[in-house]
Amino acid sequence: MTAARALLVAALLAVCVIAGAGMFADFGKLRIAFEQFSLQRIVVACSLVLGNYALRIVRFRYYLGRLEIVVSRTEAALVFIAGLLFTVTPGKMGEVVKGLILKKRRGASATVVASSVVAERFTDVVGLLLVAALGIWQHGAYRELFWGVCGLCGLFLASVVHPRLVPSLVAWAERRLPQTKLVRVFAGIARAHEVLRKLCSVKSLSVGVFLAAAAWLLEAVAFRVLLDGLGAAGDFGPAVVTYAMATLFGAVSMLPGGVGSTEAVMVVLLITPEFGFNLDRAGAVLATLLIRLCTLWFGVGLGALAWLALFRGRLSVESDKLTS
Repeated sequence: MTAARALLVAALLAVCVIAGAGMFADFGKLRIAFEQFSLQRIVVACSLVLGNYALRIVRFRYYLGRLEIVVSRTEAALVFIAGLLFTVTPGKMGEVVKGLILKKRRGASATVVASSVVAERFTDVVGLLLVAALGIWQHGAYRELFWGVCGLCGLFLASVVHPRLVPSLVAWAERRLPQTKLVRVFAGIARAHEVLRKLCSVKSLSVGVFLAAAAWLLEAVAFRVLLDGLGAAGDFGPAVVTYAMATLFGAVSMLPGGVGSTEAVMVVLLITPEFGFNLDRAGAVLATLLIRLCTLWFGVGLGALAWLALFRGRLSVESDKLTS
């Protein structure tokens, strides 16, 4: 998929989301609510989101350094942000693209970079869980999702840190499926496990989770800034839970960028009386559209600029041919 097609997919999804939101909340009421909203708050929210990206870029470069892939701060930032362009494309292309760019520019192993990406996503989820924990005990909504994701994270971590579990499973599979192509796949899995074990050491995991939690907390603050601009009641706790759980739900839904699932959960929580936001449908939908503008679509736009910087203004470069 080219960057131009990624932008087209993003534009089509944005139109669908806005159309659905308008039908749910009434376009007229949305327009009135938006006219009363201070656009300066969007600038503040986007600034906080930039802080999120900065922290995640630090983690991205830290993990690459742990894997002996040396990149400059500028290159790490451009590669990371370029991946955001593909956030809303099918198949988690944003994560794949980062690996392909590094393979082309630095000769990095695709398996090694992919393992780094898995470690990033894992620490993102744990970081979001920590952010959600700041207010989850005050509100019962989505506790089942919270504990379910906690359990999955525990199982994943146990499978990674156990020194023999994955190698034993790979060896067992190789004995029963000796085909050449599958053997190469199993070898890749074994290599990925070695890399993940390194990135899930106490030190590496602690650094990754700390940076992730701080990064997602900044976006939760941005959400509260936007809510205050719409006259929403309540304190920081409900906003943290709403943002973190909606983002987690979008992640586990496996939809591109969580589009549709994240918005739906966020709107439902914003109009839930127990959370005390006191927003009507128009206010809840506008708050959701604004935070997604700042955290998702803003990133897609930055990704396009980073892609142009990396590939000298060519949006037509095929993302799946970067290795050629």
